[in-house]
Amino acid sequence: MSLPRFLLLLSALATLPARAGEAGVTLTEPPSWVEPTRVDTERPLREQDAVSGLHVLLSEEQVRVSPEVTERFVRQVRRVASSRGVETGSKLEVKFSNTHHRLRLHGVWRTRDGVRTQLLRAEDVKVIQQEERLDMGIYSDERTALAFLQDVRAGDLLEESWTVEEGHPLFRGQHLDHISLAEQAPVAHFVHRLLAPADMKLHFKAHGATAAEPTVREVGGLREYRWERKDMPIFTGEDGVPSDLAVWPHVQVSSFQSWAEVATWGLALQDGLEGSPELTALAESWRALPTEEARFLAAVRFVQDEVRYLGIELGPNTHQPHAPGQVLAQRFGDCKDKALLLATLLRPLGIPAHVALVNSRTQGGVSTQLPSPYAFNHAIVRAQVAGRTEWVDATMTHQRGRLGARSPLPYAQALVLAPGTTALESIPLPPPPGPELDAHSVLSVKDDGTGTLAITTRYTRTEADRARSWLAGLSAEQLTTRTLELRRALFPKLAAEGTPRVQDDTDANTLTLEEHYKLEDVWASGGLSVAATQVSRELALPRRTEGRVHPVEVSYPVHLRVRWEVHADSMLNVAPSEKTVEGPASRLEMSVVPRFGGFNYQVEYQSLADRVAPSALTRHVEAVKEMGSLLGIAFSAPMGIVSASSTSKEPKLSRNTSLAISGLFLVVVGALVLGIPRRFRRFLSERKARRAVPPRPVRHLREREQGGAVRLVESLDQADQHIQAERCSCGGTFERVPDALQLRHTGSDGRAITVLRVRCTSCRAPQFLSFDVRPN
Repeated sequence: MSLPRFLLLLSALATLPARAGEAGVTLTEPPSWVEPTRVDTERPLREQDAVSGLHVLLSEEQVRVSPEVTERFVRQVRRVASSRGVETGSKLEVKFSNTHHRLRLHGVWRTRDGVRTQLLRAEDVKVIQQEERLDMGIYSDERTALAFLQDVRAGDLLEESWTVEEGHPLFRGQHLDHISLAEQAPVAHFVHRLLAPADMKLHFKAHGATAAEPTVREVGGLREYRWERKDMPIFTGEDGVPSDLAVWPHVQVSSFQSWAEVATWGLALQDGLEGSPELTALAESWRALPTEEARFLAAVRFVQDEVRYLGIELGPNTHQPHAPGQVLAQRFGDCKDKALLLATLLRPLGIPAHVALVNSRTQGGVSTQLPSPYAFNHAIVRAQVAGRTEWVDATMTHQRGRLGARSPLPYAQALVLAPGTTALESIPLPPPPGPELDAHSVLSVKDDGTGTLAITTRYTRTEADRARSWLAGLSAEQLTTRTLELRRALFPKLAAEGTPRVQDDTDANTLTLEEHYKLEDVWASGGLSVAATQVSRELALPRRTEGRVHPVEVSYPVHLRVRWEVHADSMLNVAPSEKTVEGPASRLEMSVVPRFGGFNYQVEYQSLADRVAPSALTRHVEAVKEMGSLLGIAFSAPMGIVSASSTSKEPKLSRNTSLAISGLFLVVVGALVLGIPRRFRRFLSERKARRAVPPRPVRHLREREQGGAVRLVESLDQADQHIQAERCSCGGTFERVPDALQLRHTGSDGRAITVLRVRCTSCRAPQFLSFDVRPN
């Protein structure tokens, strides 16, 4: 066999699933220290408690902590209630880390007609490698032990158990955990038992639950903490809750005594991580730059844009960064790798810099957590440059702006890994000095149905970083196609005049996008509409607004302005209007100013707070609905205009002819008002009533490609559930567009965002929805 063929065979064999014995997974008896809980198999269960066709009779977890290893015993007992339960319950699936976990399977037992049978055989267990976060740039050598069970029927009682030995090298002598006090399915009996050395001082804190104190006793020289619940129901929670509120009922466990101890632990992980001659030379190359600010920005942009995001999180590197010299040489790293590399590059330039730990999900909610490394999931840098404190996320790409013009980070609280740190530090989030998105559209239409549309959108600060990142992934052709699709929602017969022009002032962190289009047959439907679709994404409401317990989240700080300047050959029947709506957390100003041959329409929106308390929610809902009614304005074609699509033989009226006919009509009406036929008077009355009603907002129009609010989901299957729950303004539901490509980009907070294209099943209006897919 030739060498290339031999190597190909080896690579193919390496990708095959491993059997249990080959991957260190064995079938053993449960540990002797476990005290199995008695299962009440006669307990009456309600039919509606069978989620996915299974009744959960017992969910049990027992943990024993020792200086070298932590053993975690898991046992579940479920009753198969239906054929659906046969499908979902006839397999064993256990996830574990191949680097610091050892899995011991005990078995799967089926009880039928009083006979208990072991269903699990060692040869049936396959160990597969499923890197669920690989599309997010994270490789952690995760494994799944998988076995498919034979002869499972409705009515069977299934019991499964296993033990995972955890020996993480960075947490020996420590114990960190989260004990969930709720499940996604009703549980008849829940038990969590923790055994720890009596001299280990553990701290407990309940989140989202009132009664969460354990019972405590001494067992064989160990201290036992026990949480137990009967008839534990499903916790559904509320949507739209601020991310810093921990609403899921759980108990946090930590052996760390203070934030100072956590900072000391994190700082020690950087000891001995060396640079390299190449790193030193790179830092020296920036010394010639004229100012400290220029040197700082050069280092930041290099790490952000030239070192790609990829996390190899194996063994200690789940929490310990790789050496900066190694990261520079390989030109990739995860958040902690890139943060330490940036800090190491800045220090030789005379810029004090340290790695800081934050939580990109809970953000300011980290201050409500017990001191623990598990309170954080992201690393950034705090630097002292040119007399000011700068916070930098090294994982962000295409971020620009001189000092003072850079977009602020939304993480709220950080633990700086520096000597002397004793507490969390606040990260300021000042509101923008002006609109971060300012869209100015000039629409010119003629009586013959032709026209032009020019759109100039100016992005600043955070919006500029987002737009810059989005544009970086598009070719000129793709940009032309996608912007054209967006505008055709309002103007179906639209043609692009060249490629949109992009002007990027990187110092000011301002990006301008200019678009130009030609229009045809604009009066085909008898009128036109203009809308502030960019604002509609900020007016989303949760599914349930009545009887809420928790506040509703509002994107903050946000400042947007949308302007329309409409020109026409003939006079347009548009009434002047001015309206200001202010709610508990937002403010919107709308104005319509008619002028000869057109009008100006403007909407300006600002968020005033990041949440709305339940007591103020009624006012918030009323204000948001009123704001929504102001996000669009419709107007009819000038009197006497004939659409080119209605007939090609009828003559079109010139502007002067149209004005003359309109004036003559007004004179006749004034002289003969008492003689107008009854049908015509009714027509005018109804027409006036219709114009008195504000135009419906155009809510289903697609926004910029990034989508609106980012929804956190565990998988794309869960994203489909969110899509089906969305509603179009026409009342229809949304569906995924078949075979549509998924767009992925990096958000301003470093998240990998997946954008899915959907459409309304009723009116077929397109839309883009953004998801942050993060498997638990």
